[in-house]
Amino acid sequence: MRENLLSRIFVLCFLVISTMALAQERTVKGKVTSAEDGSGLPGVNVVVKGTTNGTVTDAEGNYNLNAPANGGSLVFSFIGLKTSEVAIGDRSTIDVSLASDVQQLSEVVVTAAGIEREKKALGYSVASVSGASMQQRSEPDPLRALQGKMPGVNISGAGGAPGQSTRINIRGFSSLTGNTQPLFVVDGIPFDNGVNAYQGANSGSQSNNAAQGTQYSNRAFDLDPNNIEAITVLKGAAAAALYGSRATNGVVVVTTKAGKKNSKKGLEIAYNGSVNFEEISGIPDFQNKYMQGSNQNYNGGFIGNWGAPFPQYVDQINQTYFGGLPRYSRVYATGYPEGTIPNQLTGVGFGIGQGYGALFPQYIADVDYNGNGILDDAVAEPARPYDIIGGFFQRGSLVENGITINSGGEKHSINAGFSRMSNVGITPNQETGRTSINFGGSGTLDNGLFISGSVNYVNTTQQTPQVGPSIFTDYSGGAEGSIFSRIFYLPRNFDLNGLPFENPVNGNNVFYRALDNPRWIAKYNLYNSNVHRVFGNMTFQYDIKDWLQVTFKGGMNTYSEARRSVTRKGGVALPAGQIFLNDLVNTEQDYNLIFTATKDIAPKLSFRGIFGGNANQRDFTDAATGGADFIVPDLYTLRNTSSQINFYDNRRQRRLFGVYTDLQFTYNKFLNVNLVARNDWASTLPVENRSFFYPGASVSFVLTDATDVLNNVLSFAKIRAAYTNVGREADPYLTNTVYQVSTPFTGAAGTVYRRASLGNQVGNLTLVNEKTREVEFGAEFTHKSGRVSLDITYFKRNSIDQIIPVRTSSSSGFSEAIVNAGEIENRGWEIGLDVTPLKMSNGFTWNIYGAFTRLRTEVINAGPQGQILLGGVGGGNSGVLGNIHKKGSPFGQIYGTRNARDEEGNLLINGSTGLPYPDNVATIIGNPIPDFTLGLTNTFSWKGITLTALLDWKQGGQFYSVTAASLFLRGQLQIQEDREGNRVVPGVYGDPTKQVATALLDDNGNKIRNTTGVNAFDYHFTNGFGAYGADETNVYDGTVIRLREISLGYSIPKNLLSKTPFGSARISISGRNLWWKAPNVLQGLNLDPEVLATTADTNIQGFEAGATPTTRRYGVNISLTF
Repeated sequence: MRENLLSRIFVLCFLVISTMALAQERTVKGKVTSAEDGSGLPGVNVVVKGTTNGTVTDAEGNYNLNAPANGGSLVFSFIGLKTSEVAIGDRSTIDVSLASDVQQLSEVVVTAAGIEREKKALGYSVASVSGASMQQRSEPDPLRALQGKMPGVNISGAGGAPGQSTRINIRGFSSLTGNTQPLFVVDGIPFDNGVNAYQGANSGSQSNNAAQGTQYSNRAFDLDPNNIEAITVLKGAAAAALYGSRATNGVVVVTTKAGKKNSKKGLEIAYNGSVNFEEISGIPDFQNKYMQGSNQNYNGGFIGNWGAPFPQYVDQINQTYFGGLPRYSRVYATGYPEGTIPNQLTGVGFGIGQGYGALFPQYIADVDYNGNGILDDAVAEPARPYDIIGGFFQRGSLVENGITINSGGEKHSINAGFSRMSNVGITPNQETGRTSINFGGSGTLDNGLFISGSVNYVNTTQQTPQVGPSIFTDYSGGAEGSIFSRIFYLPRNFDLNGLPFENPVNGNNVFYRALDNPRWIAKYNLYNSNVHRVFGNMTFQYDIKDWLQVTFKGGMNTYSEARRSVTRKGGVALPAGQIFLNDLVNTEQDYNLIFTATKDIAPKLSFRGIFGGNANQRDFTDAATGGADFIVPDLYTLRNTSSQINFYDNRRQRRLFGVYTDLQFTYNKFLNVNLVARNDWASTLPVENRSFFYPGASVSFVLTDATDVLNNVLSFAKIRAAYTNVGREADPYLTNTVYQVSTPFTGAAGTVYRRASLGNQVGNLTLVNEKTREVEFGAEFTHKSGRVSLDITYFKRNSIDQIIPVRTSSSSGFSEAIVNAGEIENRGWEIGLDVTPLKMSNGFTWNIYGAFTRLRTEVINAGPQGQILLGGVGGGNSGVLGNIHKKGSPFGQIYGTRNARDEEGNLLINGSTGLPYPDNVATIIGNPIPDFTLGLTNTFSWKGITLTALLDWKQGGQFYSVTAASLFLRGQLQIQEDREGNRVVPGVYGDPTKQVATALLDDNGNKIRNTTGVNAFDYHFTNGFGAYGADETNVYDGTVIRLREISLGYSIPKNLLSKTPFGSARISISGRNLWWKAPNVLQGLNLDPEVLATTADTNIQGFEAGATPTTRRYGVNISLTF
């Protein structure tokens, strides 16, 4: 009831904003020009002093805004120009001329709690990106549009399917097992970015089959990049402390166009549209020399390509390797003509047993090839390789259209927007859509009360076949894995796109083996998601005194998501079919009351104090049901299944109350000291530990304002330092040991019994909040020419008292307990370098911006057991493959088996097989964290033409590749064409029966070099260097360099538009991910290391498991204003 009342109050307040009677004011207009040449200056900030009422000049330098009826002053400011303050008096027109000031650098950024500050006064690092740099870049995901543009921010996608999740981490990882994603704040209100993956999805469990191969979206995808005005990333704890416990991982502050301040007079309509196409960006270099089979013999029932050569290579191989002797023949099946094989549906034994001959009579020959006197043989087909990949994938598309309307009058400002995005993927039946509607408005009443608000509605839909990360194996599980765990490993002689894939009578799966055909999966086994999201905010602001202001900010963010995964009846793994339904609702309410005091407390000492209170409530429900055995074909409802089950029905509620303060002291405009503190009360902690306090401090010293010693070289120089603590609350319901309600059952007398039993996790009534301590040092410099700027930061962050589960003794009756233990350290360097190498008199400029990040992590304490094992991609060949947090090691190392070695590092070889054998102890086999990342944005401009190119370089960071393991296993790669004769694995003989890796010695006590040869089939297929070998053999270095984005645009000159209805017009062509190079990945694999196997809200990293390959996109964009 209380929640409904709060919601109604919020809606009522917003309606008041939208229909309010605005103040009696006057309009002041004018033009801002350059003191140098008298030209109009666009983009100049014009603000009524002491208020938030302001505007910016248009393209000609004109402005128009509301001002108080009596008195007041206007402040004109712009980066690189001297600020001018002009008394309004009784004037209605004020023209101003601004002069250049290379020493002035007063860029304003939005920091914690929505507070605007001069960037030069900050004692910590922030990064900002304008909406213009994200829009029309052939990218509908706002997070991916930020890739490579901010130091200290690591963003990676989970694949190339539309809407697949995106992971973002700022300055490393603050939790061993919990959330490491930053807090999102949109128009002042927290914005949930969770993925909320099904509990058990992608685990490899047959019971969770309906969710397998699915890749979910994270909810930041609900934001339309074309509706974003600006994004500011608060990277450090000092910047984020005032946002509370969720700011431990940093904060991403998003200002939408609906939430921006706008008081420009008149009506302006803007349109943005784009059409893009996308294609698969990397296909393995497949071998087309050998066909289906094993041990170099053709066999039509095998998955891999270890058979005989295709007909055109028989003579060449016989001559090259066997001196012309007929080792291979062009006769592949007894009785069949040379160069042919039996049809792969009717010619496989179990295929005819399944009735394929009767279903597809066109594939039964009228020739008795086997001589049994019955015409039941499969037709003879040419033995030839097929373009399986090229025939399966399609060209995708991305279409975006958006319109915004801004109107400002003497008494109000209002804006509205509508946009629609449709992204069709490269796989059949793969599409994501997003529809956004937004409204915003602001105004000032007669009594001086300023009111603003905005509301946004978003509908995001997603449909995709099973194209997410698959289970480890590429041939078991039938319908359980990804499409790509089938299609990449098909025999090269199988005509996937020419042969039928479904039963013409009942639509059941048709394939050459007991597996689900990838085309059948793409048509029938679909995942659908439908998200409805509403978020809005309201602000009331009033100046109690000329030095004291009070602000109330409130808002709500809610979404519902309906998910459905279907496995059609007639498949292999689940012949009866299955449906899985998952419904989620997330609602968050957030309110802040803030008092701001601004005073000059001495001639050169100013003070600004912020004192606030925050109330936050979150409510999340997650229910999952399923049904098996469809009664009527192709009717996908629970009622149409013969058995149903409720998997779970969860609800998580939490409240957090906080009070905070932010005190800033400025001495003579060059020394700024900032003190922050916050105290939270969290409902998720035990009563006696619910209150936790965390303070912080930062200082900045502007050298060029304090002294003119450096002015011959630098126009701006600043050093800064910060030290801050941030607390972090627990997740709900970890303090008590709870009962779990089981499925009711009916007794003999017909009585329904409901059961409950203790869960396997014991709670902790002494739990305390997690804590993060961070120290940061930085410096900023700008050369007096204004053409070189450097921002460098060193940080060190320690997160302690981690809330983690630990194993318990089985005798306790529980499997795990929740404890405070563990510590992670993240340290590193961030460098932002802005250089303009060329700035010519004819207007040509070349600018380079580099964003460099170097991160090092260390697990200082991994809890009572000294290590924490996380899941991986389904167990690998070893059954232990995953991530591990281990004391003294970097965060989340790849953990698995390695080949046995002696003390000198030599591989130990099994003398009977000629192959290495795995060590008996699993260990760390890879580090997924990159050595460094570097983004280089080059911008060339000349007379309205702009060329922008972003190069992105990630050095190091290892990953385990299921795709590589399986392609090797199946003999699919071009580098495996040389397969005649034996090869000898370098190493020494060992004894695989010993528990400890031991080299065998000869009579003289010397190690014995391996001389046992092994053929190509055993080398790759058996326990060697394919999927059946040690896990370490499939770990690769993830270094990758890519052309992340490129754009070429032209802005039509204003004079050419003077007689048209257009205020501005721009056309551009753009491309994304057009080229990349991963030099240390297996030759010919052409695998993008950026493809992840896990969703964005897990700590599992460093695994590639058959997700949708990345795509390259290119298209044309247009922007118009009226």
